[in-house]
Amino acid sequence: MTDPELYVIWGWSLVVAAVVVLLAAALLIAILLVARRILAHAGQALEAAEAIAEDTKIIWALDDTNRLAEEVLEAATHIEERGGHIAGTLQGDRAASGGGKV
Repeated sequence: MTDPELYVIWGWSLVVAAVVVLLAAALLIAILLVARRILAHAGQALEAAEAIAEDTKIIWALDDTNRLAEEVLEAATHIEERGGHIAGTLQGDRAASGGGKV
């Protein structure tokens, strides 16, 4: 191979290498821009998720509310039963004492 042929091959190799480097740089820049957009959207998604979590805290408190309501119902039922028992006892005492008021 002659020197001019080697210079032509060398020149074309430099051109191809430069094009490959430019394409790689362009792809890396595009990847960087997409990554920044993904990061921005992830930040927005995180803010939305935090707002949703804050807005739905009341739903998780419903379990506690239901449990306390059941306890109140049990206590009211117990009071009602005891009150009925006391009222029955008082009526029995009144009947035994001749119908007087207690």
